[in-house]
Amino acid sequence: MLGDQFSIMEASSGEECLELLKQYGTGISIVLLDIIMPGMSGFDVLRYMNSDHWIDDIPVIMISSDYTAESVREAYDLGVTDYIRRPFDSKIVFHRVFNTIKLYSKQHRLVRLVTDQINEKEKNNDMMISILSHIVEFRNGESGMHVVHIRMLTEMLLEQLAKRTDRYSIDSNTRMLITTGSALHDIGKIGIDDKILNKPGRLTPEEFAEMKKHTIIGAEMLESLGRYQNEPLIKTAHEICRWHHERYDGRGYPDGLRGDEIPISAQVVSIADVYDALVSERVYKKALPHETAIKMINNGECGMFNPILLDCMMSIQEEIKERFKS
Repeated sequence: MLGDQFSIMEASSGEECLELLKQYGTGISIVLLDIIMPGMSGFDVLRYMNSDHWIDDIPVIMISSDYTAESVREAYDLGVTDYIRRPFDSKIVFHRVFNTIKLYSKQHRLVRLVTDQINEKEKNNDMMISILSHIVEFRNGESGMHVVHIRMLTEMLLEQLAKRTDRYSIDSNTRMLITTGSALHDIGKIGIDDKILNKPGRLTPEEFAEMKKHTIIGAEMLESLGRYQNEPLIKTAHEICRWHHERYDGRGYPDGLRGDEIPISAQVVSIADVYDALVSERVYKKALPHETAIKMINNGECGMFNPILLDCMMSIQEEIKERFKS
């Protein structure tokens, strides 16, 4: 019926159908299912396709002699594109299959087009943020790698955090916002005097009080963005700018927040910032070994951090060491 126009793969059971789906994935253009099959039923196959999200990309047409309202309704509820009743006219089936494949093909091209446009926009946003953050680093006398390191470690910690707990809403979009926003964590240093930023020795109490203002300056800069200030990325960057020097026990600055009063975005960037500051050379200090930095963070010598984040960092400490080497 379809062999002249399509390459056909036949499955003798529902289980074999799923094996073919696992093997070829979206290389399969369409699936024709009956309800009653050896082993798994057509409905069982549909449920499996839903759980693995194949149904989003591979259209399914149900062909069955069971045309009761209950069965048809269940098939559509499970995501079939079309339902054909046996006995059928082969030419009609051919046209419905062909039209479904053509429709999905157009849909996939549209999705790719929109995705490419979104990716291009994100790339441009990312590029501008990177340029701005590197300007801050250049003024601060740093190598330009601090932002790269912060983003890398932030992404690694967020991946572990999402695996370990559902206490925080860390979906892929949130991870992207936090990782991108982390590049702006020190943007407020634009407003700090060069003599303080690049002082080779220890800051006086007065100078340190001035340096701490960079958190508020950065937050106020983002608050002044007018129509953009309610954008998710700007909101996330604002959290990071203002609160990445807060500590879990409330002994940080500028607001003395404690525990989960501190947004998770700022908590993650905070521990990433401290680690990179320890293992990197600065005008006022030499770089410390990875093992020393990990020990200091875990022992609370750099302030108290979220115990879950400490566990995340300890679990990937060797990977962190290797990534920072490269």
